[in-house]
Amino acid sequence: MMRLVFFGLAGCLLLLALLLLWWLDPRLPAGLAPQDYDRSGTLSREQAGPLLRRDFDRIDRDGSGELDGRELRRHILSNWLTGRTRPVPVPAFPEHRDAAGLRGWLDDAVDAGHLRSVGMILLRDGEVLFEHQAGDFDARAPLPLGSAGMWPAAAQIGCLAQRGELDLEAPLSQLDSKLGQGWGRMTVGGILAHTAGAPAVSGASFPPETGLQTAARALMARYPAGLPERELRFGGAGLQVLAGLVEAGTNRSWRRLFIECLGWPLSLDSASFGHPVTGPTAQGFFSPGLGLHMGLDDYGRFLGMLQQYGRFDGVGIIELSSIEQLERERVGALPQVDRPHWADPDWGHAAGAWCERRDEAGQCRRLSAPGDYGALPWLDRDRRIAGVILTVDSLPRIREWLFATRELAEQTHFGRR
Repeated sequence: MMRLVFFGLAGCLLLLALLLLWWLDPRLPAGLAPQDYDRSGTLSREQAGPLLRRDFDRIDRDGSGELDGRELRRHILSNWLTGRTRPVPVPAFPEHRDAAGLRGWLDDAVDAGHLRSVGMILLRDGEVLFEHQAGDFDARAPLPLGSAGMWPAAAQIGCLAQRGELDLEAPLSQLDSKLGQGWGRMTVGGILAHTAGAPAVSGASFPPETGLQTAARALMARYPAGLPERELRFGGAGLQVLAGLVEAGTNRSWRRLFIECLGWPLSLDSASFGHPVTGPTAQGFFSPGLGLHMGLDDYGRFLGMLQQYGRFDGVGIIELSSIEQLERERVGALPQVDRPHWADPDWGHAAGAWCERRDEAGQCRRLSAPGDYGALPWLDRDRRIAGVILTVDSLPRIREWLFATRELAEQTHFGRR
């Protein structure tokens, strides 16, 4: 008995010693170290990322303008002890499922302290059916979309395909004949659906001064595409390579192509590209799939265009045939080797968006593109409703609340219009 007590006390002391060493370690936590691009051993406001930037001044206790390892560990432990990392609770739906009830649902999430702010837009036949912002949310301010930015990127590729500048079903070797058998045999559509054999990594670990085409070449050299094809491997590296090849092939920058295809036709004033962590930038490195920042109103315009099968304000933006090609489910029964833990295993994938439901012909009837920082855009063809919820938070923490909010929105009666 005494031996058990001794070993128990020794174990507790060892645990406390390890915790103390962790607490006093001045180095950045391992998960945040890659964001220290200047190798200073600390994180500036720009390097901290969207979630840490919200609390930067509170975390930066010494007021140095930099976050060191001790400050970050104190913040991590504080969040854990106070329950800030727990999933946002999903309350019962309001008795009256009307516009007022939906507004109250959004307001309650902010008033209870579960979210800092949140905005939502719903559309039917391309027209705004409902819009509400809670907290200090600004519907015009660009927010980080994370993987929700892959949907507009795929639409941009669809725009170029209808112009004849590339082919969704063609291999990448048609964009660059010098590509080897690995990347060269991957198809454009397979890249957009994560089934071409590209690695399941973000493809965003580059210094701020790195250009898009340089990053693409570096990724192809780093990952010589030896992974099996015909498996779903979700990541941003494939789109990073594709965008670099598109730039080189069209002799126009990805930003310029975005403006041509989507930005100018849809008047997307808030849209800007940058690093998914450090934010928008006018030059240097950006992620075409994970680094798009956009406001609520502008994402609503994008969804309105998709909902109208490529038309906006009566003007054709993307042809119907291209929209149908983008919305074709491309995974089927293929193995899902690297699927985000927040993605339902029953979902398939189209170009740039998850396919939650499809018809017998393989066309997606319900698409969505959840983003890493709390974005949930979706389009339901059968219910004739599209919507987007935007906030800045951790997707795993608010996933269940986001999907419950979508469900409530689709059950809400808005009356005659």
